[in-house]
Amino acid sequence: MSEPRDLLIEIGTEELPPRALPRLSQAFADGLEKGLEAAALSFSGIRAWAAPRRLALLVKDLPPAQEDREIVRRGPALKAAFDDDG
Repeated sequence: MSEPRDLLIEIGTEELPPRALPRLSQAFADGLEKGLEAAALSFSGIRAWAAPRRLALLVKDLPPAQEDREIVRRGPALKAAFDDDG
């Protein structure tokens, strides 16, 4: 797998209220962090920036792909999967 890289995500918006910027940028960072963790992607940190028309996040040391993993799931019971004709 390739070396981890930094990822910059920048969103242009309509005019945001200045008082809400810290809360919005933190919510953006928290949501991205939860999503990356749910996708089993590791990273060393997230830095957030906010301006009245822009929200941005810098994710440090993000791998280019997930690690391979094996998931075993049970299918339907044989009785439900096949009928008398097979």
